[in-house]
This record gives sequence, C-alpha cells and structure tokens, in this order.
Amino acid sequence: MPKIEHIDYAAIDSQVQEILQNNNGNFPVIVYEKSKGPKHIIYIGERHGNDPDDKRFDTIKKYFLQLKPSVILNEGGQQADSIHYKTRDEAITKNGIQGYLKFLADQSNIKLLNADCPDSLEIASLLRLHESKAILYFLVIQRFIPRFISGRHNLKDINYEYDKFMNSYLKSRCKLVFSDSESKWSFFENLYEQNNEHKKLDLENFDLSQTENDQGEFGDILRHSMQIRDFAILNNIFKYLQTHDKVFIVFGARHLLAQRPTFNNFFNLK
Repeated sequence: MPKIEHIDYAAIDSQVQEILQNNNGNFPVIVYEKSKGPKHIIYIGERHGNDPDDKRFDTIKKYFLQLKPSVILNEGGQQADSIHYKTRDEAITKNGIQGYLKFLADQSNIKLLNADCPDSLEIASLLRLHESKAILYFLVIQRFIPRFISGRHNLKDINYEYDKFMNSYLKSRCKLVFSDSESKWSFFENLYEQNNEHKKLDLENFDLSQTENDQGEFGDILRHSMQIRDFAILNNIFKYLQTHDKVFIVFGARHLLAQRPTFNNFFNLK
C-alpha cells in the first residue's frame, strides 16, 4: 500500500465551493486519468443524481469505453450480481450512478465491485467523536433526503421510505441504536428544526448545497466521515490494482479531490 498523502479537508471544502460558484451551483464531472507501466486508471469524480438526461452519464460512458477496464469500482456498497437493468434509462432512474455502472458492467461482462468503507466501520469511528443524534442528522441530510430532491422517491411516501432507511440502513448496516420514538420521521423533522433556528423542513424547496457547506458540527462530521472513508477507499483501490491493470473508478467528487495527491505520488514514482 503506497503512502497516503495528508488531506487538508478545509482546502477540499474551499475547492468544492469554488467549483460550485464557477458553475452556477452545478458540479461538473471531474476526470482523472493516470498510468504507469501496465497500470491504468480513470477516476471519475461526480455529484450523484438519477436524471437520465444528465450529460454526466454520457461523459462517464465515453471514458469507460476509452479505457475498456477489467473492473469497475463504485461507491455505496456492493450491488448484488442478480440485479440487472434492461435499459440505460431504467438503471439510472432506479439507482442513479450505481445502477448505471451495473448496466455498463453487465454490457461489458465485467465485475462492478464496491470499494467503499463498510458503513458499520465508518459509524463506529464517528461515534467516538459525535453523539448518535448528530450522526443521525448528518446521515439523513446527506444520504436520505437527496433521494426525494432528485425525484427518485415520491414525497407522499416519506414515512414509508424513512422506515426502510431507518431499519435497513441506519440500524442494520450502520449499527446505530434508536428508540421507537427516535426512529420516526417526525422525530427527524423536530431535529431539523432544532438545528435550523426552528425553521420547518421543506423538502419541496430544500437546498442540497447546504450538504456541501463547511458549517458547525455538520461540517465536522462531514470531514471526519470523509477522512475515515478516504483511507479505506484508497486501501481498497490499491488492493484491486494489484490484480487488475485497467481500473475504472466512480466516486463523489470530494473523494477524488481528497485522494488525488496520493495517486499523483503513486503514479509519478519511478
């Protein structure tokens, strides 16, 4: 495993804000390509979404076809081999970038493999630094609410979908423990008001850019989460590079920005 370069997460926050400001609040696809001897990676940094008309998916396909990788590495957990999508649009609509990568992998008869940090490890590490309610607030804002903003789920199903998120993700995968009352969507709505000067949660007008902001404890949890995950992700990527020469990687842009110095060092070594 190569030496992991120091990551200045405050500098990453500034880079993210500058990119958003320069692109009218949109986050463009970042393409990072490096090779050394037989080893060749293309690492795509992007902002997740599930709109089939979004041109980022065409960009991802372009570089995927250019590399012709033997494996794809994704964020967010391992997808079951049994999951298949009939069309590009179905894959994107149902499961965003993960669905599209699975579609590309199936089309090319290669594996889509998870290179992310196990959720239970990430959360166990965060619990050493933050209270469970603060972590709940962070995870719902970052990993649940965007599903509704992007249109993946209908707002009328919020209670049903939150119950699934709470039980299958927060409790089962993340190993968080909450009481029955703390497990309800209404509890999170009250928690949101407490953290936002008693302003009610409005999902129809929710500003997702606040999940990128370096503010208060939310920003602290975001940086700690990134640090934990980036270390695990880098280890996983280099593990796969030992057995694969051409590796196609797609993660959120923050991860690419943070990990780029380590890859620069690795690929520039003689």
